[in-house]
Amino acid sequence: MKGMRKRFGGTLAVDGVDFEAHPGKVSALLGENGAGKSTLMKLLYGVHRPDDGEIALDGRPMVLGSPRDAMRLGIGMVFQQFSLIPALTVRENLALVTQQAPWWIGRGARRLRVLERHVRSIVPEVDVDSRVSDLSVGQKQLVELAKVLLLDARCVILDEPSAVLAPPEAQRLWTLVRDLAARGLSVVLITHKIKDVQACADEVFVMRGGRLAGRGRAAGLSDSAVVEMMVGQAPRAVENSQPLPVAALTRLWLKGIDAGGARDIDLQVRAGEIVGVAGVSGNGQTALAEAVAGVLPLEMGEVILDGELIRAPRMRPRIDPRLGYIPEQPMVNAVAPELPLALNLVLKRLTALPFLPDTGALTRQATELLKRFDVRPANPQAQAQWLSGGNLQKLVAARELSETPAAVVACYPTMGLDVAASAQIYEVLFGLACQGSAVLWFSEDLDDLLRYAHRIVVMLDGRIVQDVDSSATNVMQLGAWMTGTAPPAVSELASGRVPALAEPA
Repeated sequence: MKGMRKRFGGTLAVDGVDFEAHPGKVSALLGENGAGKSTLMKLLYGVHRPDDGEIALDGRPMVLGSPRDAMRLGIGMVFQQFSLIPALTVRENLALVTQQAPWWIGRGARRLRVLERHVRSIVPEVDVDSRVSDLSVGQKQLVELAKVLLLDARCVILDEPSAVLAPPEAQRLWTLVRDLAARGLSVVLITHKIKDVQACADEVFVMRGGRLAGRGRAAGLSDSAVVEMMVGQAPRAVENSQPLPVAALTRLWLKGIDAGGARDIDLQVRAGEIVGVAGVSGNGQTALAEAVAGVLPLEMGEVILDGELIRAPRMRPRIDPRLGYIPEQPMVNAVAPELPLALNLVLKRLTALPFLPDTGALTRQATELLKRFDVRPANPQAQAQWLSGGNLQKLVAARELSETPAAVVACYPTMGLDVAASAQIYEVLFGLACQGSAVLWFSEDLDDLLRYAHRIVVMLDGRIVQDVDSSATNVMQLGAWMTGTAPPAVSELASGRVPALAEPA
């Protein structure tokens, strides 16, 4: 790709970028939120058409009018948001991408038996007749990859593939990525995680502000050099919260909760305490967070905040200004997409106001918050629907964390955020704990949970299966609890050694 440019309205998302992908190599494409890395790859996949620049395959210029054109040329992309149909089986989802699929695709469809062999080579534990809705996130991701490889892709683009994977799943993905490169494919890894680069990248391309900020061999770049290229400065250290006072009082009590996929949850979070929640996606974390926030009704149990009952079965849900809530999917249930950012920042307060707030004061307050949380564009009149996923996350964090709530339920608050944005969210979140807020923090990053949380609870099949002090465990131990496998031996934990993971078939 040479001199690629793409503009959306007044925003130049990609500005004169050169990019190369080579057979047998893994190219990591890094950058902060809004840097333009996903847009660049969508130009390669035919989702967008470039305003300027040239794309060449094997030295021959080509014009991509749609993803179908890209797939025909052997370019495949696995998006961060899956495109699988949950109600269909794995076999049926794969059949949708095959050429001239037969009208009946049950077990006896001879022409599609190759699908079963194909899936088993990548996800051996998955039955092709299983419904996609019953698969874990890691399994869904590998099925998406199987779809791309079924089309004989020569270049595979993976968008944030390890964002919500448990450590064993992430290691398995890295092994598979290296295997694809060893087979001669070009692999492009869009990521913001340095671990992904360390595990499997050969080359690194770093974007900042729509431009290429730097490139080099992965083996020759330090972590700090990569981060500095991403954000334009040396990474800022994030300090942990204050040690938890021994006599701290319980502020948030989840008492015998049953709701959706969460079952028999009993958990207390004290003043100033950060309790991390770990688990493979789909094990009840979202249901628990939504039940505490009042989005999902309780079937059993109670939620008590500062000694006051705020949630119970048959109790009418209400917004409690003392509870901050950052949901897993901000666009779905945290913002009004067609309203301006200024109004989105005061949504929780509108019902308490006897009349609409002063427009001038609202704009000034919104401008200050948008700049403080680095929401781009920092335009109070811009509609929320035009923000990128990372900037939406920062918008919701600005609304929910800007005051001092009694408790915070933060559901993956830094998912998809770059290093600098994550550090900013963490500083605010941990600062609230230092001021006495109770923090219930759902995260996919086990290293961060171990570094910053006082305690970590692990959820499996909707229940809490472990509640442990963060200083008394490690990543592999947590990963074993999350996946329901045998944990490493005590001697291995003490020595830091962990069993080698078997490579996928």
